[in-house]
Amino acid sequence: MALINYITQVQFDFGALALLQQECDRIGIRKPLIVTDMGIRNAGILDKVVAQLKDGAQVAVFDQTPPNPNETAVRAAVKLFRDSACDGIIAVGGGSSIDLAKGVAVCGTHEGTLKSFALIEGGLANITAKTAPVIAIPTTAGTGSEVGRGAILILDDGRKVGVLSPYLVPRLAICD
Repeated sequence: MALINYITQVQFDFGALALLQQECDRIGIRKPLIVTDMGIRNAGILDKVVAQLKDGAQVAVFDQTPPNPNETAVRAAVKLFRDSACDGIIAVGGGSSIDLAKGVAVCGTHEGTLKSFALIEGGLANITAKTAPVIAIPTTAGTGSEVGRGAILILDDGRKVGVLSPYLVPRLAICD
């Protein structure tokens, strides 16, 4: 198995998904929110991810990630994150799911609207170390969101903004 140490630790190999529970334990995620989309659910990938978690039945799942993640989806996922008392996020999918997970990691642990964390609004200073940890399980190649420090999200007013912070870098990427 290839272990790549970068700012984000990357587990890269066939079967790397089997390390998910061990990595959740290492990072301190005991009650994850899985952020994904219906395509991942329908393809059976979500079931494979949940099967790797010892308390799979206790996992909260948000599978309504839109192709372009927006503030409405962030709010809905944050509600599930808080209502389920989650302490970390597992993003499964492409850049949209990973970016949405980053939005939830910030908005689920800080007070304020998504706009208050947008870089163009001075939001960098508002994002702190209490941001929830993210594990990224990318299913596509291209965006690099699984190792990036930012997320692109659409506000309710239609503006596409960047949310940027070193606290948004996923702790781990599992590339299986």
